[in-house]
Amino acid sequence: MIDFSIWQDPETGEPLSFNRARRGFENPRTGRLYPADSRGILHFCGAEDAVGPDAASTRFYDRFAPFYEGGQKLYYSLYGGERKARNDYLQYLHIRPGDRVLEVSVGTGANIRCLPPEADYYGIDLSAGQLEQCFLQKRRRRLPLHLCQANAEALPFRDESFDAVFHVGGINLFSDREAAIREMVRVARPGAPLLIADETERVARRYQRLPFFGTPFRGREEIVPPVDLLPPNVTDVALADVRRGSLYCLTFCKAL
Repeated sequence: MIDFSIWQDPETGEPLSFNRARRGFENPRTGRLYPADSRGILHFCGAEDAVGPDAASTRFYDRFAPFYEGGQKLYYSLYGGERKARNDYLQYLHIRPGDRVLEVSVGTGANIRCLPPEADYYGIDLSAGQLEQCFLQKRRRRLPLHLCQANAEALPFRDESFDAVFHVGGINLFSDREAAIREMVRVARPGAPLLIADETERVARRYQRLPFFGTPFRGREEIVPPVDLLPPNVTDVALADVRRGSLYCLTFCKAL
């Protein structure tokens, strides 16, 4: 069941309250409403709010969303199957029953399917197309997942709301990676594990030569795991290469 106490205005940082009559979360001071649509997806921003690399990658994922699931299954077949390949990084989260967990850039919800069902999951994404596919997967598989359209660089959650926070795939193309990481740490509880994983430079160079799929990877900076962008209030920082060096996996905890 959705927790009504953890939401905040992503623009002002003020607490939000749920307005049943207006069907959404409202800022009591300004009256600004963040509505829920007929599927229950909350909207804190739209694609029109994205700028720079965020806008380009959102357009790409909106177009690719209907084919994403099939493409991922084909790709993961090269690494022993989807569940095994996703466990290469998900194993570091150590999700416990009853945990409240946030996935930043939830995509189609494929990672959630590989995590313990006894936890309470929240997923944000900037791509409306991905969220539509995620909703279909949530309904089909009865996933314990609450969805909202939001920007990773301004999360709509109060400080210290989650027992674990993770992001897989996409941060290489964010407009402001440092802001997104700072937000992930902000909403994590002290001691909570955090995980960031994405393609290495070697893989990105292969991608950028492909038609259509390579579009987001052209004209970018060289990919470097964002260790230097971590805020000072984290501990136990570790960096590993997984899947034969195709993915970097950065793990850390929020300091107590």
